[in-house]
Amino acid sequence: MFKYKGLKVQEDDAALPKTRKELLKTVVKDDFYLLAEVSLLLFLFSIPLAGVFIGEILMISAAATPDASLIFSICFFCGLIEMPLFGLRYIARYAAYGVMKKRAFNETGYIGELFFGGVKKGWLRGFIAGCILGMIVFVWQTASVYVIAFNSNTWIKGLGIGATTLLFMIVYGAAEYFLAVDNYYELAFTGALKNGFSFAIMHFPLTLIYFAVTMGVPFGLTLLSTWSLIGVAAVFALWGDGFTVLAVTLFSHSLFDKYINSVYYTDYINKGLAVQDDTTDEKEKKDNG
Repeated sequence: MFKYKGLKVQEDDAALPKTRKELLKTVVKDDFYLLAEVSLLLFLFSIPLAGVFIGEILMISAAATPDASLIFSICFFCGLIEMPLFGLRYIARYAAYGVMKKRAFNETGYIGELFFGGVKKGWLRGFIAGCILGMIVFVWQTASVYVIAFNSNTWIKGLGIGATTLLFMIVYGAAEYFLAVDNYYELAFTGALKNGFSFAIMHFPLTLIYFAVTMGVPFGLTLLSTWSLIGVAAVFALWGDGFTVLAVTLFSHSLFDKYINSVYYTDYINKGLAVQDDTTDEKEKKDNG
């Protein structure tokens, strides 16, 4: 079983969860320190990005006469700075997915050791994935500000914001799936990225929900209340960021079983879960899928 310094864990395989839904509940209930430590490590790598984002908001708010050109310039140059900082954040997320894969597989390890081992192993791939996402965020941000500020046609505004938000949503989901895929299989970067996009598009309703919860809600709170945003950011920094990695990891593993492992890697099906009886196999497949 996964090991934590100072924590007693269950070593009996008979006590393993039977489904990934049960595993999710088990980790949330029993492994608070796993989610907290992973979240805090992600927060450390995200401080530069958060700093620029906060500076961007403050500059727009503090402008004496915030005309359209000024707001666009602030968003444009801050967006350029944020691109490599997204890469820095995703180095940490890459490593976090490796830690959660170990936990999902019921394999031993210490969080810090596994995390920084993952940073060393996958920093370049994580950085590239983050920079791709940062570039899309830059396009979304600058295009949205541009059509709102410099175009009076409502249809063009709606189409411009809608198209760039859709692109942002898909790339965001694809980046998360990519991290799960690349930590699971030995694939070329382009192969793992292709799989990430495939899963994000195939399961678009879930991609939409994930985007709304992890990106839409914080962005909405930015517009409504600074204190609400700070509260949500604190929850993510202390626990929630680790939870998102856990949730995507477990859901991704169920997709891998369904689309990949069932054909190519049958020994990996339901890895980390309790051995299933033939009589309950069909039911558990439904629960995991």
